[in-house]
Amino acid sequence: MITVTIDGIQVSVEPGTTIMQAAEKIGIFIPHYCYHQALSIVGSCRLCLVTVEGSPKEVVACGTPCTDKMIVYTQSERVKRSREIVLEFLLLNHPLDCPVCDKAGECLLQDYSFAYGTPHSRFKEPKRVPPFKNLGPNIKLATTRCILCTRCVRFMNEIANDAQLAVINRGSQNEIDVAETGTLDHPLAGNVVDICPVGALLDKNFIHRTRVWHLSHTSSVCAECGSGCNVRIDSYKNEIFRIAPRFNEEVNSYWMCDTGRYAYKKYAVVNRLTNPLCKINGALKPVDWNTALQMAADGIKKYSEKQGACAGLITLGASNEDTFLVKYFLETVSRSNVAYGLYQLTTEEDIQFESGFFINNSDKYPNLNGVSFVLDFFEPDFYAKILISRIESGEVSVVYCLHTDLLEIPQKVLDALKKVPLLIVEDITESPLAQIATIVLPGRIHYEKTGTFINCEGQVQRFLQAVQGPKDSKTTLDIMKQLSERLDYRIPWQSSAEVFVELAKRYSELSECTYYTLGDAGKPIF
Repeated sequence: MITVTIDGIQVSVEPGTTIMQAAEKIGIFIPHYCYHQALSIVGSCRLCLVTVEGSPKEVVACGTPCTDKMIVYTQSERVKRSREIVLEFLLLNHPLDCPVCDKAGECLLQDYSFAYGTPHSRFKEPKRVPPFKNLGPNIKLATTRCILCTRCVRFMNEIANDAQLAVINRGSQNEIDVAETGTLDHPLAGNVVDICPVGALLDKNFIHRTRVWHLSHTSSVCAECGSGCNVRIDSYKNEIFRIAPRFNEEVNSYWMCDTGRYAYKKYAVVNRLTNPLCKINGALKPVDWNTALQMAADGIKKYSEKQGACAGLITLGASNEDTFLVKYFLETVSRSNVAYGLYQLTTEEDIQFESGFFINNSDKYPNLNGVSFVLDFFEPDFYAKILISRIESGEVSVVYCLHTDLLEIPQKVLDALKKVPLLIVEDITESPLAQIATIVLPGRIHYEKTGTFINCEGQVQRFLQAVQGPKDSKTTLDIMKQLSERLDYRIPWQSSAEVFVELAKRYSELSECTYYTLGDAGKPIF
């Protein structure tokens, strides 16, 4: 270890640690643009200049390794003047368009100009005005705002392993542009918008939709595959406006794929169920909740006299808590112990990038591990010959299906379920499954409730409710509680957090876990 003194504070660091990293360790912030923890160091923006005793001029903090007994100053008059000059240079051609820029409110150029810059520019000549560019289906480049930090270029080279972006031309004519491919269409392309420190790279799905200071930010988990990337959901007035990656070194680092980034759009265009439906005279008719739940309770009473007559079918987009609630309901209320997950094998190949980022195409289910863990049941043919055979033999008369996602149901499962006398489906839309149901109960997607998933690496992770569901939809917990009351039983838990505590009591792998101890990063359990 070596000792470095930064602004009078001593810190011990490993040899090779940069001044920037040493300063971060003791909570001293050094402004920067081109530096990013996960990318190579280029030291091109020069904003992180600091003074080192014995050095004839300032050095870049991001690229200068510490030496033993080094003394560094980050707030000297020389450093302050250097920052003013750098910011003035970066703003020579930058337009004063903050009022119409979508980055306003989270723009580092805007923030640093106020914190470290000068109030007036000495540049009186006409500004260079290169055109806006459409880089790809989702990304637009406002070239006038670009400060050529090259974060986006380095990301495509080093993380995405596909050099689709490059700096073209020379000198004052430098610009970012798409290289040989002609379009930025990589499955990780959306990350360049996240790491752009100014308003140069724009997401076409977000441009001019709302101001960032209106947004509420919710920690969540992506539900598009088994990787379980940590994400931040940005919403306003009960509408999701964008999804961005949330740092978790154990899962997805700083990144996410575009499939997960734009997943909210597919839920926005489906026709959500707005009220319960019951089959009356052979056709599904809208009814109120009381009628639907009472019909379901009466049907369960009729058939549950025979042990095992009630079964559950759960798609692998269900949370651990919802899976447990259905299982508990079947075991305790309807005296059945049968619940099945719904799994289909896929032939798609995973994508493993040299940087370590992983797109899990072979497991498109966000909670395969969680559902199988809670149900204590797994086999390759998970959607299962067993349930189908029990239905066809007449042993099963009631099936409660939890399908609060858009995962497809195999046709042979649908064919078997058509033979069930009482098919209760908790769904979000009139899916093929809902269309064959006896009773349909409007549920909520994972953006609209709180719960946990267990990803493909065995990491249990918490997601929080970002938006409210449709007015007449209910969570699985609410449905199970109200249905149980009509069967003269009371489910004791009031929230998903309490359900998770119960899970922790029943499964040793989750012992001593709570939503609080899981935090935003989660915990590996196997």
